[in-house]
Amino acid sequence: MDTSSTERVYCTGRFRFIAPEEMDETGRGQSMYRTNIKTIPVPPGGVEAYWKDRLAQIGPVQPRRFEFQPDVRSAWSARNATFPNILTLEMVKPVSGGLLFVDREADAGKENLAETLVKDLVNSYVLATDRGFCVGNGAITLEPSQNEQARLSLAPKASPDIEIRLATRTVAAPDVKTYSDVDEERGVTSAAGGTLNVLRDQERSAAGLSGKEIRISAVIPGEKPSVRFTWHYPGAARSSTKPSINVVGTAPVDKQKQLEAIWETVMTSLRTIPLSPPPPK
Repeated sequence: MDTSSTERVYCTGRFRFIAPEEMDETGRGQSMYRTNIKTIPVPPGGVEAYWKDRLAQIGPVQPRRFEFQPDVRSAWSARNATFPNILTLEMVKPVSGGLLFVDREADAGKENLAETLVKDLVNSYVLATDRGFCVGNGAITLEPSQNEQARLSLAPKASPDIEIRLATRTVAAPDVKTYSDVDEERGVTSAAGGTLNVLRDQERSAAGLSGKEIRISAVIPGEKPSVRFTWHYPGAARSSTKPSINVVGTAPVDKQKQLEAIWETVMTSLRTIPLSPPPPK
């Protein structure tokens, strides 16, 4: 994926795209096999300082120990007093360029299954984003899961009121409702005494997938006039490579042109990430 000096590549889950260099990552999350996975920068003090802080946030930990690799830090805890039999395993491992963080819930008595899955996920991690399931600086190359979710949000450094969000999730059946028409929003806007103008409502392909693009502007009393662009692909049933996808862009009306430029860069560059390494050239 070629980029100019003013652009950079972002990835999350099974997709990657280009966005202007001035964009900041403002939020991210990935989950597969019902397990949350992410990479984070190494904080001051390294992994030990990070883990000490995490243990303070977790609170009392379970006596069970998860022995994995010498550089791995892990703990079991019962986060919810209402459901003490639901336990959470947290694990952090130093990797090149940062820390790999994983957490997963399990019923008491089934800790072995959760630990085995976490080991498999961590062992399949590679410091590359040209294949697999992207989790930040690297990717998980384990077999695809029928339970995958990913989200990523970006905003320009100088204009944080402009935002681009991309979210994907595997579905049991195609999602044909989300961002599929404007009738409900038109009703909500009207009930608030506002007006909604549909700027675009049409089919559009991205990443080789046919979805629906809707652009609206809204004026609601007491709020700043705004625009919102959405692109929705309903997804294929139980497919990790064709999940439901929502791309959402928002901005004040007076920054619509800036949003349009960012939106087109993202949408025209959206691509799927191969499950396996690309063939040698």
